[in-house]
Amino acid sequence: MQDVELRIVDGPDKPDLQWAVAYPDRHLHIHFDTQTDAVAAHLDRMDELGDGTQFRLYGHLVSGEYKGWRFVGVYDFGARSGVIRAEAPR
Repeated sequence: MQDVELRIVDGPDKPDLQWAVAYPDRHLHIHFDTQTDAVAAHLDRMDELGDGTQFRLYGHLVSGEYKGWRFVGVYDFGARSGVIRAEAPR
């Protein structure tokens, strides 16, 4: 399988993402609406990209066609949009 890019058209707010990263033992899932479907993700880490509204996200998908795939994404809280680049299992 090839790696995929999912365009986020709507997603969570900043506190929801921070909560999911702060408490990994609770297995909290974050939901993103993409251009084609909704997906849930488990976040391992998020890094601020400068202005406080954009973050790089790291984790794995827990639902949908790409369940189990690891991803790196960029997400903008102001626009509630971004992109997830999911890597096919090797």
